Amino acid sequence: MSISIIIPIHEHNESIQEYINKAIESVTKQEGVETPTLILVSPPNVENELIKNQYSGITPTYLTNEGETDYQSQVNLAVDKVTTDYFTVLEFDDMLSPTYLKNGLSYIKNYPEIDIFLTMMIEVNEKNEGIKLTNETVWAQQFVGENGEMGYLNQNALKQYTDFKLSGGIIKKSEFKNLGGYKVNIKLTFMYEFLLRALNNASKIFSIPKIGLKHLATREGSLFDGYLKNMSIDERKFWFETATKEANFMNDRPIDLSKLQKIVVAE
Repeated sequence: MSISIIIPIHEHNESIQEYINKAIESVTKQEGVETPTLILVSPPNVENELIKNQYSGITPTYLTNEGETDYQSQVNLAVDKVTTDYFTVLEFDDMLSPTYLKNGLSYIKNYPEIDIFLTMMIEVNEKNEGIKLTNETVWAQQFVGENGEMGYLNQNALKQYTDFKLSGGIIKKSEFKNLGGYKVNIKLTFMYEFLLRALNNASKIFSIPKIGLKHLATREGSLFDGYLKNMSIDERKFWFETATKEANFMNDRPIDLSKLQKIVVAE
């Protein structure tokens, strides 16, 4: 049993390469497991730059993305090429803990019925200062509710508290494909929509009670940094409402942006 690690990379410069080096180093320093399959998915011009670098202890598989380079498209493309039963997506500015894979494989063995394992993460700023812990709230009975089981994410809890992240999550490839993957037409809330859609279709989602990832939450120029800086509160609300509605459909449907356009004009 092994877990493929996907790192989507849509752009490249010296600063980004420094982050990539640290992310890959965290993959090579996994304790007590064989070297995992590492897939770097990127556009051709970025791939050419990545190949110039040497990564000690691992030889990545380079996947050329000649299509759309948004996060969802990159991940969907890479998952198609995954040959293991499980995969995870590591953002290039994040780092795995040394026991990430060992713990993940242990939980896969003991909980084979789980479709998606969330990874507890410590979110940090660019000074490496801790901001918050994420994906841990399911271990509070008050959060999951009287009828909920601690450790498991359920629909009611997710609709009340939306801040769950799939970065570093360990996902069954077959379940990801059955659910239709990430939706390209959903902006900002595509991970939230995927989790809702998974629960709507009886997928089992469990949070591993160990910190497995350090997530850089405030990098200037990152996808979500752009969302937060360029989207108003009303725009964000629109995308959360859209995610809730679209989670009832398996296919990636066109989004009616007329309401969003009115919001932008009004501002």
